[in-house]
Amino acid sequence: MCFTRKITFCFAAILIFRVLLAPFSMRAYAYDNVYFEKKNNEMKIALTFDDGPHPRYTPQILDILDEYGIKATFFVIGVNARDYSDTLDKVVSAGHEIANHTYTHLHLSDRSVGKLKDEIEKCEDEIYSRTDIKTKLFRPPEGYIRDKVGQIAKDLDYNVILWDLDTKDWDHTPPEKIAENVIANIQSGDIILMHDFIGYNSPTPQALRLFIPKLLEMGYQFVVVSELIGIE
Repeated sequence: MCFTRKITFCFAAILIFRVLLAPFSMRAYAYDNVYFEKKNNEMKIALTFDDGPHPRYTPQILDILDEYGIKATFFVIGVNARDYSDTLDKVVSAGHEIANHTYTHLHLSDRSVGKLKDEIEKCEDEIYSRTDIKTKLFRPPEGYIRDKVGQIAKDLDYNVILWDLDTKDWDHTPPEKIAENVIANIQSGDIILMHDFIGYNSPTPQALRLFIPKLLEMGYQFVVVSELIGIE
């Protein structure tokens, strides 16, 4: 093989390799209903919570949000809406946004189209039966958006909400580290990922107390996701 052909072959191989290993976020924009952020000139950002509601930490988080007068979006698991409906009521009563996070938080990579559709619709029905709220935002568990997920959500008239700032509270990151990361990396239009239930010893409440006042001082406005992306 001549030198020129070797160079061409190597370049093509590298390009294919980079595409295959590209983060899913680089390819997910093939769907126009998928959001990682929504840049704006008004310093609006969205704080989101996954995996609740749960009586252990959700009420603490609600108290903190109320203390600072801000609203957030809660991506609700259907079985938790069923089992902890009183806590869900508190989220709704406080004026926060409710969104869909599937019924059982299943892994989507090996699920059929029918099973995924059923998971979204069961969660939607559970939330609606308890709150009269028709959810319009969907976050796939673990942010999985490859293959069929974006299209199924589109067919069900959902916008898929991912994130561009992961606090890693799910990994029990110390509150100080979470706050440091958020404050250092926040940008207008960001969607921040947190959790109102992670099992035990959650750093989330303390982290909120550390970074919320700082971001407010910096001029950021906390809004719900639907306002950030501009849907009714």
